Amino acid sequence: MTPPAGPGQRNVLKVHYERAGAGPVAYLDETYHVEYDGRRRFYVMAAVVVLEHDRDPLRNELDELVPSGWWHTTNQLRTEEGRDQARELLQTFRVPDETCVIVDKVSIEPTDKDGTRARGAVLGRLLTALHTGEHGTHPRVGLTVIEEHRTARINNYDRAVRAELIKSGTIADTAPFVAVSPGTEHLLWLPDLVCSAYRQKTVFGRDELFEVIEKLTHVVQLP
Repeated sequence: MTPPAGPGQRNVLKVHYERAGAGPVAYLDETYHVEYDGRRRFYVMAAVVVLEHDRDPLRNELDELVPSGWWHTTNQLRTEEGRDQARELLQTFRVPDETCVIVDKVSIEPTDKDGTRARGAVLGRLLTALHTGEHGTHPRVGLTVIEEHRTARINNYDRAVRAELIKSGTIADTAPFVAVSPGTEHLLWLPDLVCSAYRQKTVFGRDELFEVIEKLTHVVQLP
C-alpha cells in the first residue's frame, strides 16, 4: 500500500526529472514472500529503465490503455480479462527504449524474520547495476524512482542502503533516489507488472506474461 498521489509529490518529481535531463530513469518495485509457512522465502526487486525520449509517450500509452488511472497487477491477475490487459501493458515495452533488470534473493536467512536484510541486499545490488550500466543495454541511470511505502521505516531503510553505497564509492552521490506513489507516476505500473510476471513464472510456473519481456530482461540471482 502506498500514500495517495498529491501535488507535492508531483512537484518534487518534476524537479528531479528536470535535473536528470536526458539521462534514463529507473522505476522500481518489489515482490516477496517472507512468511514462515513452509513455502520458499524470497525477495525480488525489478527495475524498468526508460530512456528520456520515450518517457512521456510511454506514460501516455499506459493512460490510454488504463483510462481509469488506477492499476495494481495483483488484482488484475485474478481474472482472465485482467491477465489479458496485463499482457497488453507489457507489450508497450520496446527495445532499446526499455530495459528490465531483476534481482532475485532466492532464499532468505531464517534469522531475517521480516526480510529486511534481504531487501537491503537486493536493493543495493540493483542500484549498483543501474548506476553503473552493468549490463550494457542502457546508459547509467540518472534518476531512480521507487514506490513509496506507508511505513516510514522502510522508506528510511532504502535511503540508508543508498547512502551506504555512496559512502563506499559504489555509486555516485549525484544519483538521485525518490519515492512516490504510483498515483503520482503511472510509470511505476511497469515494475509492478514485471514483478508480477516474474513471480507468476518462478512461483506458479506460468510464463505467458514473462515471455513478453524476457528478451529485454536481465536477471541477477543472489544466494
